[in-house]
Amino acid sequence: MKRGILVYDHMDQEWRIWIGQQAYLTMQGQTVEIRIHHRYFKAYLEKDFDWFVTLDNEVSFTLRIYEIYKIRINIQDTISVSAPF
Repeated sequence: MKRGILVYDHMDQEWRIWIGQQAYLTMQGQTVEIRIHHRYFKAYLEKDFDWFVTLDNEVSFTLRIYEIYKIRINIQDTISVSAPF
């Protein structure tokens, strides 16, 4: 698991995962661990009208575009923004 941040890219109007200086795409259904009050929770990224996360299949909340979220993610589950495809 790698630590990074989940941040909204206002130019592309998409959420991005940043690990160090490298940006990665986000996808619906992607699994991350999101930090809330010094504790990480398993979460699923989902999209309806807005992007939101669901924790433990019970609690959901909308991601705020002006917030930065600390996350952990399995690096094999990501696609770099600079990937050629």
